[in-house]
Amino acid sequence: MSYQRALLTRWSGRDRLAIVVVAVTAAFLVGAVVVLLAIAGQTTAIASEFGTETAVELTEMPADGVDGTVLPLSTVEVDGEQYTLIGIPDGGAHGIATPDGVSGPLSGSSALIEGEQATLKRSVDAQAAETPFPDEWLISDAQTARELGPTRGLVLRESSSPTPDSGAPLVGALAFFLIGTRQILGLLTVVCGGAAVLIGVIIFSVTRMTVRERRETLTVLRATGATPRRVLLLMAARAGLLTLVGVTLGYSIGVIIPNAAVNIAVTLGLPVGLPMGIDTQTALIIVGMLGGLVCVGVVAGVLAAIPVVRGAPLDSPSTFSVRWPGSPSFLPSSAVVPTTATLAVFIAFVLVTVSLGGVVGAVGGTADQSGGTIVAPNAVHPVASQVDKTYADALQRSGTAASPEILLFQVHDGHAFPARGVEFDAYQSVTDAELVAGREPNATDEAVIGTSLANTLELGIGDEIALGGSTTEGIVTVEIVGTFSGEGANDDHLLVSIPVAQHLSTTSHGNVNIIRLASARSKTVSDGIIPLDINTPQRVVRGETATVRIQVRNVGATEASEQVRVQFGSQRRTKQVSLAADEQQILAVQFNASSVGEQTVQVANTTRTVTVVSPDALRLKQVPRTGPPNASLQVRVRSMAGQSVPNATVTVGSNSVGTNQNGNGRIRLPSASGDYDLRVEADNRTVTRQISVRSNTTRTPAVSLATPNETGVFTTPRGRVTISNPWASNISSQVSIDGPGATLSEQVRLRPGESRRLSATFERRPPGTYTVRVTVDNRTVERQYRVTGDDRIASAIASSGRISAGSGTSGLLSRAFGNIGLVLATLLGLGVVMTAGSTIAAFSDSVQARRRDVGIHRALGANPIQVGKMVGADALRIAIPAGIGGVTLAILVLVCLSWVGALTVFGVQLAPSFPVGTLGLITVGGVVLALFSALVVTIRFAVVDPSRLFGGSR
Repeated sequence: MSYQRALLTRWSGRDRLAIVVVAVTAAFLVGAVVVLLAIAGQTTAIASEFGTETAVELTEMPADGVDGTVLPLSTVEVDGEQYTLIGIPDGGAHGIATPDGVSGPLSGSSALIEGEQATLKRSVDAQAAETPFPDEWLISDAQTARELGPTRGLVLRESSSPTPDSGAPLVGALAFFLIGTRQILGLLTVVCGGAAVLIGVIIFSVTRMTVRERRETLTVLRATGATPRRVLLLMAARAGLLTLVGVTLGYSIGVIIPNAAVNIAVTLGLPVGLPMGIDTQTALIIVGMLGGLVCVGVVAGVLAAIPVVRGAPLDSPSTFSVRWPGSPSFLPSSAVVPTTATLAVFIAFVLVTVSLGGVVGAVGGTADQSGGTIVAPNAVHPVASQVDKTYADALQRSGTAASPEILLFQVHDGHAFPARGVEFDAYQSVTDAELVAGREPNATDEAVIGTSLANTLELGIGDEIALGGSTTEGIVTVEIVGTFSGEGANDDHLLVSIPVAQHLSTTSHGNVNIIRLASARSKTVSDGIIPLDINTPQRVVRGETATVRIQVRNVGATEASEQVRVQFGSQRRTKQVSLAADEQQILAVQFNASSVGEQTVQVANTTRTVTVVSPDALRLKQVPRTGPPNASLQVRVRSMAGQSVPNATVTVGSNSVGTNQNGNGRIRLPSASGDYDLRVEADNRTVTRQISVRSNTTRTPAVSLATPNETGVFTTPRGRVTISNPWASNISSQVSIDGPGATLSEQVRLRPGESRRLSATFERRPPGTYTVRVTVDNRTVERQYRVTGDDRIASAIASSGRISAGSGTSGLLSRAFGNIGLVLATLLGLGVVMTAGSTIAAFSDSVQARRRDVGIHRALGANPIQVGKMVGADALRIAIPAGIGGVTLAILVLVCLSWVGALTVFGVQLAPSFPVGTLGLITVGGVVLALFSALVVTIRFAVVDPSRLFGGSR
């Protein structure tokens, strides 16, 4: 075997150890690529259906020469109310038809619109179809908007990709995650740079030791005519071959370990949903990365071989030497350089890994907070979670800080950033967000921005920005009115109002994605099924069946089965019910109304009152409040049991009439105007109604309004109106129902004796008293109902398993990405092994350079323990300044990388925090790691025969 071949292929145990360490380093990098690209791929897959190639941008007017369709915006007033009016050009834009007049939240047939430059009258048209604009905006033609005086406009343009360089996509979730994927790749570049430093240290150290041990071989090569260039090529080839074998082995390990972690987690019952396969993109990145590492190994081998080419004495002390108080006396002080570099990479990696978990938490919705998060059970990912916002209201009333939030994924001018729909006061109560400039938002189109994001987007107070939809097509404009600061990912958020967030997402009205709590609730209420509301009849006839309807809900995270106990007066019933997680059901429980009077209905802590009346009591139907003189009015007399009452006497003023067999009687109203009692008598039973006779009154229908007397904050109340025509001729009336969050108006035409029923559903509201009004031909009927707050329900929901404590990898994050903490912990373990291998290589070089001195000490009687103490003391003198220097260097590198934007993932800067306690713990860990590496190397040299330490081969 030639000298050259022996130099290339004859490897010692130390060389094989170097291959293992290189393999671990390569495995770490391959694993990091697989995991990080899996995270990026999973999020992109989730958002794949939420993309568009149409972008919107806000521009100043006039917008001459702008590429795209310009939609002018004007700020106008109609009847003293301020609106934003947008103009659609002739022929429409993006599928939005040009209206003939103006459409939007206006009433009447026409509107007088006051702008900055003109006042115009336009017809009010119904909106033909859904548009991406907020419901509060007015939509007209572009010419009208220009005449009113636009100061800004929206530009719609087609983009060649889902990630436009300017403006915002109309649906931004896909663009957000595509840009996030690119940022993940940038982070991988940084990680590769750190690994390259470690591999450089390993290969340089191993090659230097090889040069020392192969001194005779290299001397022979030089003596037999080998040129310096040939020697350098041989050493470069040897270093490259070692590195190539290591990275090839590392590739296999790096692919196997993350998948093995996933399989172990699945076996243990932990959720891990990340796809760990190798696709074309991942394979190309890995090949390029590992090829770069081989090049680093070649360069390190060349640098280590330069001294022999120059003829430098290899066993002489290093030409590089530094001294400091307490510096090593035995080992070369130059060992502090590779040790510092190695520990700096390790410390930086630990800090970045921890920060990466926080960023994924921010993308997942929980961000960094010590409390809990209420989410919808079984939601596939946070954006799919739909949580009733009233839970937050109830928790806030009970003294628990709670923030309802909607998650948004936004892109602006090529920059991805997370946004949230929040109530700013509530958001501050559960985070460390602090307003540092401007003011809090107090309108739906106002927003506040994190200081880090403001710097990224170059936005400030007073700036206006156009936002596209997140998971649905939408366009809004918001004005920045304040900036806030917060730790971690909070500083990279834009905070908008909840109505704006609902418009930009698929979150339905009244719901949010998550509710964050300042602290996790204690389990004071049992998990499972709870009653939300009770519906009972206001009045029931004695002897008949009273039906009590209970709305129940399973607030737990799993299926539950319970007995619901209901009490009606002294009667009790039990109803068995089984519900899936988050399922609701209406239970009907029947009782016999046997006693006249007020009866109390109770379910858990909720009560209602039912009036039980005698079946023989009289009641009147279809009696209006007013009527014209001499009008013929039909009166229907019934018992409470619903039976017709014949031969009853109906009296109004001096006019009287008897009822027929059907209980109906037609009586003429008095000719003189005034207020009269309409009195009905039958078998010592009487009932009276008051009616006003006025000469200027038209025939109006009888109106009956029914609403619940009491309802809970989690129940949607309804109002029912019955309209009847008691007159002898046809009537037509305009009927309007107005209640909390709902308005209904309808023209009703009724024949004599005909009845019609209308109903309206009102919004859920916080506790208080609310009024429902029914207006019929300028006459109003009112009823009030009371909303009660049941904080027990919110407490049950918050303590039932719907809440995930903390943030990062728990709860809803696991459903979207799997148990990321387990996978990141596996990578962290590889990083520890990788760092240990690098420090072992560095100390091996230092101890091997002093092997003759070790041999002398052993020959003079020093035992291995004494040698170990001597080397260990020097290793500690090297490790302590190396640990401190590594921390300092890691902080400086991370700050610089963060400053240039290289540590940005999913629009959030990885700005690692540097608490003294954490840094101290990491420094101590690094020092222990270095000391352990030095002792491992020392044992190898201290236990062999001293004579072998004086030779050139080992």
